[in-house]
Amino acid sequence: MKKSVTVSVNEKKLSAIEMYLEQKNTTLAAELEKYVDQLYGKAVPQNVRDFIDMM
Repeated sequence: MKKSVTVSVNEKKLSAIEMYLEQKNTTLAAELEKYVDQLYGKAVPQNVRDFIDMM
């Protein structure tokens, strides 16, 4: 099951991010998902990640 996270961002900054990510053929959602995966690997101990993977 996936959950959503809401983040408030300055409208002009968001527009700039989206514009430049589009030039790199990616999206904000894709980049945030990558970052969340990296953060998960960094913050959650390996034994807990292994347990979650087994479920």
